[in-house]
Amino acid sequence: MNLLSGRKRLSGLCLSIVLGAVMIVSGCGTSAPGLVDRLSAGEVKDMQQPVPDAQIKYNKDKIFHVLGGWPKPPLYQGNPFGSGGTGDTNNRYMFEGLFFFIRSMNNVYNRLAESSEDTEQTTTVHLHQNVKWHDGAPFTSKDVWAYYRLNNGAEVTKYLTSIETPDDYTIVFHWMNPAPYPELRKLLLAQDLQGQIPYHIYKKYVDKADALLKEAKPLTDKSKDGPFNLDITDELSKKIALNWNEFTRAGPKIPVGTGPYKFEKVTTTDMLLDKFEDYWRPDAVHFDKIWIKNVPELSAQYALVKAGKLDWYDGTPPKDILESLLKQNKDLVHYRMYDPASVGLMYNIRNKPFDNLKFRQALTYVLDKKKLREIGNFYGQEYPKISMTGIMPSSLEKEVDKSVLDQMTDYTTNLDKAAELLKEIGWTKGSDGLWRDPDGKVPSFIIGAPNNWAPGVNSAQIAAEQFTKFGIPTKLKAVDSTIYFSNADKGQYDMSMDWVDVSWGFQNPWSSMRVLFWQGTKTKVGFPNVKKKDADGNEVDTGKLDLKLKGIDGKVYDIDKEMKRFPYVQDEQERRKIIDNLAWIANENCWGVNFFQNATGAWLNTKTMSGNFPMMDQIVQYNRDMPLATDPDEQLAITHLNHGFNSTYMPEEYWPR
Repeated sequence: MNLLSGRKRLSGLCLSIVLGAVMIVSGCGTSAPGLVDRLSAGEVKDMQQPVPDAQIKYNKDKIFHVLGGWPKPPLYQGNPFGSGGTGDTNNRYMFEGLFFFIRSMNNVYNRLAESSEDTEQTTTVHLHQNVKWHDGAPFTSKDVWAYYRLNNGAEVTKYLTSIETPDDYTIVFHWMNPAPYPELRKLLLAQDLQGQIPYHIYKKYVDKADALLKEAKPLTDKSKDGPFNLDITDELSKKIALNWNEFTRAGPKIPVGTGPYKFEKVTTTDMLLDKFEDYWRPDAVHFDKIWIKNVPELSAQYALVKAGKLDWYDGTPPKDILESLLKQNKDLVHYRMYDPASVGLMYNIRNKPFDNLKFRQALTYVLDKKKLREIGNFYGQEYPKISMTGIMPSSLEKEVDKSVLDQMTDYTTNLDKAAELLKEIGWTKGSDGLWRDPDGKVPSFIIGAPNNWAPGVNSAQIAAEQFTKFGIPTKLKAVDSTIYFSNADKGQYDMSMDWVDVSWGFQNPWSSMRVLFWQGTKTKVGFPNVKKKDADGNEVDTGKLDLKLKGIDGKVYDIDKEMKRFPYVQDEQERRKIIDNLAWIANENCWGVNFFQNATGAWLNTKTMSGNFPMMDQIVQYNRDMPLATDPDEQLAITHLNHGFNSTYMPEEYWPR
């Protein structure tokens, strides 16, 4: 199906058949100097600001070409919360929130919110008054209220008591007492795209959810949490879930948001979005359309990048592929940036001998992280001294006091130290070079990894080889990703691979600590939970962390209590002390190994697109293969280019060339 069928033919359109699907290729058959040649000749004016349509040379149809994914028609529908959604990678073009933040940075920007102010117990948000939904209805405070009453599982609702809408363009968020500290409040709100549940479309389900919430009583048990500080009984929870499920099947057929682009057409392989003519920031949108290709295979994606048929592409491929792409297409530029995630290994402390700290430390001293990084992600960065801290390594010096870092155990590769620790716990090394446990047995260990995750599989294989060479036989078990994570959470592997020291949301040390102590890392390491007896005397796992450990000052800390205390501490220095202590505890207990911090990136096709490109004065020097930026302003500018994960597309920063 031609996505442009039935519409006025676009002038100057070139068509090329790619993988059996039609794709626009602006500027076909036109040769031009590459980016370095243009910059060397001083031709930078067209890259620094938009030009009139008559001066556009290579992307006259003003189409932005990218990749994405979505449920295949006829399954595609317009409810972003429905089965398969509308395609998460495409949401950034069609939907907006009150605020947004850019991945790996805590910079929060206003979007649908024109302004906001905090008091001790409230945050008041004032909306822009000229915002419309794609169907023409006005966006008002009622829509924000509707978002949270219906989507009452959103994290921020656990910290709220109510939401008030005194007029159409004002929302007052009432926080629990004590309230989270102000900076965290805005980050919690910035996680959500509040412009996704139009009240005028979903009124039936919103009002039902509101009525059900009003049946609940206020929480009195401080060990529990619930939306708007309400005690949701099992019976009420089932009714709320039933209403939610009905909502997710309610349509509409096409997405309705407030974003700069609105849905036009979709096929199995292509999606076309049109510029929203009534968008409230018209001067920010320079492309008339966004053409999105659904191409799952990496090799096919790289082929499109090389051919110049994408304007933007997310990611940093292996070194040989990256260098080949730049060599074969002189218009491409690649920017690298730190990913707020590290590739790492977690020890399963439910199994012996991994319940022994000295054994875990011994294994950690065996690993040569440089070799793990070179095979896992050449452009990443290893941090030899740490085990696993719960904090993105590149942020350690910023988030943790130097005196604390200096007191952390240094885990730099040291085979002699590894052998010493094993001997201390009764292990011996035989003449065959193999280590034996105190019972005289030669162990054999398994590292589990999801088979479709190349950085994890490749680096885990090298780790297994390093353990085996040291005398501890270890094998990699690459498992189908559909069952791997469930198996790892159940403790089926001696060691498990996953992202560690990672923040899936806003970049805040507490956010990444949650992954360590409450979420994915917790379940793979096997931290214990509080157990209680039910009415019949049976032991029940509450899911609440039961971990009490000595901190840097020698005192014993309840980790769960410290984690729960953090959001409500208003004094910044006191919050820093909490993070200092938790990071030190994590490193000393050596529950896993941070192999290396991942590096990701963004590709830009400068033949068809211009923009506020960072490091402009260094592009010639590095021949378009841009290193990790060290200047804070450049780092921020580069993160703006990465709207590929948990971030928002910034249309004002790109325009046709």
